[in-house]
Amino acid sequence: MQYAVLTRVKVRPGSIDGLAELFNETNRDLVAGHDDWLGAWFTANRANSEITVIARWRDAASYERLRADPQFESTMARFAEEFVGPPSVSVNELLVEM
Repeated sequence: MQYAVLTRVKVRPGSIDGLAELFNETNRDLVAGHDDWLGAWFTANRANSEITVIARWRDAASYERLRADPQFESTMARFAEEFVGPPSVSVNELLVEM
């Protein structure tokens, strides 16, 4: 079974490109030691100043271990400087892929 972790958050206007760059610079190192990580997409709705990250995991527990890692917390703090509210995070089973 695989899982999609969806993280959605509103951000300050004009911050999307900088956040995409930060994601590109930091995410590979964060997930490097997690064999269950399968990939991710950083998406944006510029009209709403909202980003959504969709990450694929082989095991939901592996994602929870990543979230508990101090490196993850410190990296997320860098992102949070541009958040206008708390992120919404959901872990979903992938049932059909086309």
